[in-house]
Amino acid sequence: MRRRLLPALVSVLPLFAGPVACAQEPSARPVATAAEALLFGHYDNALRMAKADAAREPANPLPVRQQAEVFHGTGRYADAEAVLQAFATTQASDASLWNFLGEVQKDRGRLREAEASFQRAISGSAPDSLMAQVNLAILQYERGDIDVAMKAFDRFIDIYNNRRRTLTAVELEAVGLACRYLGRDNPQLFKDALRAFDEAIAADSTDLDRRVRLAELFLEKYNAADAVRTVQDVLSINPNHARANLAMVQVRVFDDLEDPAPYLARSLEVNPVLAEARAVSASFLIDLERYDSAAAEARRGLTADSTAPAAMIALAAAQYLQHDTAGFQASMAVIHARQPRSADAEAALANIAARSRLYEEAVRFAQAGVTRDPKSARALSFLGINAMRTGEIERGRTALDQSFALDPYDPWSKNTLDLLDTFKEYTEVRTPRFLVMVERKDADLLAPYVESLAEQAYDSLAARYGFRPTPPIRIEIYRSHEDFSVRTVGLGGLGALGVSFGRVVAMDSPAARRVGEFNWGSTLWHELGHVFTLGATAGRVPRWLSEGLSVYEERRARAGWGDDPSPLFFATYAAGNLPKVSRLNDGFMRPAFPAQVPLSYYLASLVGEMIEQERGIGAIRSMLDGYRRGLTTERVFRDVLQVDPGAFDDQFDKWVRRKFEKHFDAVKPAPPVTMGGRRERGGEAIPITGPFLEALDRGRALLAAGKVDEAIPELQRAKALFPEYAQGDGPYALLADAWQQKNDKRAAAAELKAMTAINEEAFAENVTAAGLMLEIGDKAGALEALDRAAWINPFDRDTHIRLAELAAELSSRQVAVRERRALLALDPTDRVEALYQLALAYADAGDVAAARREVLRALEQAPNYAKAQDLLLRLRTSRPPGP
Repeated sequence: MRRRLLPALVSVLPLFAGPVACAQEPSARPVATAAEALLFGHYDNALRMAKADAAREPANPLPVRQQAEVFHGTGRYADAEAVLQAFATTQASDASLWNFLGEVQKDRGRLREAEASFQRAISGSAPDSLMAQVNLAILQYERGDIDVAMKAFDRFIDIYNNRRRTLTAVELEAVGLACRYLGRDNPQLFKDALRAFDEAIAADSTDLDRRVRLAELFLEKYNAADAVRTVQDVLSINPNHARANLAMVQVRVFDDLEDPAPYLARSLEVNPVLAEARAVSASFLIDLERYDSAAAEARRGLTADSTAPAAMIALAAAQYLQHDTAGFQASMAVIHARQPRSADAEAALANIAARSRLYEEAVRFAQAGVTRDPKSARALSFLGINAMRTGEIERGRTALDQSFALDPYDPWSKNTLDLLDTFKEYTEVRTPRFLVMVERKDADLLAPYVESLAEQAYDSLAARYGFRPTPPIRIEIYRSHEDFSVRTVGLGGLGALGVSFGRVVAMDSPAARRVGEFNWGSTLWHELGHVFTLGATAGRVPRWLSEGLSVYEERRARAGWGDDPSPLFFATYAAGNLPKVSRLNDGFMRPAFPAQVPLSYYLASLVGEMIEQERGIGAIRSMLDGYRRGLTTERVFRDVLQVDPGAFDDQFDKWVRRKFEKHFDAVKPAPPVTMGGRRERGGEAIPITGPFLEALDRGRALLAAGKVDEAIPELQRAKALFPEYAQGDGPYALLADAWQQKNDKRAAAAELKAMTAINEEAFAENVTAAGLMLEIGDKAGALEALDRAAWINPFDRDTHIRLAELAAELSSRQVAVRERRALLALDPTDRVEALYQLALAYADAGDVAAARREVLRALEQAPNYAKAQDLLLRLRTSRPPGP
């Protein structure tokens, strides 16, 4: 089925239209009037000038409006209402400010008063009476009178068609707002909303609030590019516009751009009571799992309006995650009383639950939202995506179909539906405790590896954590990284290799990446680690601990798997640029620089290692149980580990420095560069220096110059200083090259063996090592190297051939069977011989039934194949197979 994603709404307006094209810095712009001061964000000057103008012309509504705009834009809503109310009282025959008064009253939560003010503007035929009609309809819509409101909005279509040439900028904006709501029933009307906004801005380009509303429309319909340009346009004129700064935050979060924090800080500095900004701030704290602080921040958003929906939803989310059932229910009651037919709260809670890895709760919230408002495309989209994350594929498909019909601009729903269409190319392979979904053409090759490793991981992790997830656990393996990315977040471009949604795991196939980019075996083990830690805590384990334990379990599973210490880690740690354990989630959710994320993974794994080393695996189990019971990280440290979080930070720091004392001596952060009197680090990551790099650089240079004998001691010194550095440019690889130049195969093999026991992605080095080991007679070492290579690149036929032959020779029977199955899956030229060799491997492993099955398949294709006939005869007489 082909779905058409409606093209993004695109404005036809040029940027910096009209007089707003000034390129001066705001502080340098001379302002002669209150209007100019207000436009450029000089609020103190604007207020002073407007007051003076009002004193000279008390019957003129303009300076009164300007005063109210200053108060409203800076969070002084009561002052704004007071000045507008005073004018309305003294100038009873002038209706021009009643609509603005109603808007201010609505922002204060005074909804009945706002409704009355809108009615006064309409009955008084105010210049903005059409805007008052829209605002009145919005009030009706939000309180649940949706049919009445939609009829009111619908009248604006006729208004536009009949009066288009005479409508003012404010009236065109009213048409745009009406069409935005009408888009609920007819998504094509969002284009009419855009057209009306464009025409309104062309008629009056000095109204920055209108441009911000246009940016919000772009963002609502997923056009981040035009949204950011529109907001930049506003901020270039008025950097103090609170709602424009908030819109920039939302754009940056939507499009995963640079740090949004400065814009959020500026928005709240200008307007400390802006409910939507406080709600976003609370959501950031929720992502960091600082639920107490998030609740406090949400309450600050209720200062001006005690029932402000955005802030109330953020408060409800924080309360839910704090296990404050009574508070959560009270907050939801307030939200539903104000917006009884809206699914906004449930959709937002579903999104927050999913970001908090509570996928089953996300499904429940989204379903509740759909029940409340069956036309909520957002709730349906969250329902569909999260149902798929919990393994309810068909339920997810149904919800996404409904969502996309309501909102054909939504790329998440569209992309996920397109992905679902490709599922017909996949097959499902069942094991005792897993259901593996893999592309049909790769199933026979990958399934034996996945089955063996997954079942092994289940037994290992169940024993360690005392928890057994209910089978089947679903594992989805994607040949296309973009498909995996869509499965995970709905869009392409995700940098991860795998993800766990609890009892559903999705990951890249080894075919999705270039050889040597990742080890698919360790990735699978990592994600299965999450299945256990998420399951044992009902999803409540903090991200840093779950990720840290998964990396730690990789290292425990097999030599070389999992993250290793790196020079960058020690330089960054020594420079104080990694978060403390008590704030380790910051490194995952709000990293100060991109490299802080992978460094935080390794740092978190060391926390798990330290706790088990000093307190045993029982302490980790108890921590997970504490999170399951709803304890915060602070309480888990105090109540379970019996240590203050700050004291643990100090203990961990001492443990790290003691464990890696030699490494901290070998690697140092480079001194900051001094520029213009300021000390700069110059770049995102810490520059590195120290004896290790000095020795490595000397050895590399000498080897490149052909001075092999001089290079070897320098490279050996580098290896001794930092033995865990096993990358392709490190001392192991360079020493292997040096020893091969000296024709010392045993020494070269030893270097590659040591390197590949650390570096989980070194495919070529494993293959080379295997060849060298065979030359020196180390068949067992060659077998291990080839087995490691298969977990990096299972599509290399030669690796499987050599591994199958070695496994048979060394009586590693299960490996031999696995490799013969792999070779058969790789579509061999001589399929009959491949079937015979598989049957032989089964027979050697004692599985007579499987051997008989495969030899009969061989004979079906070649009835006179003598070796197969002989093997079948031996199997029938129960004699062991010969060579």
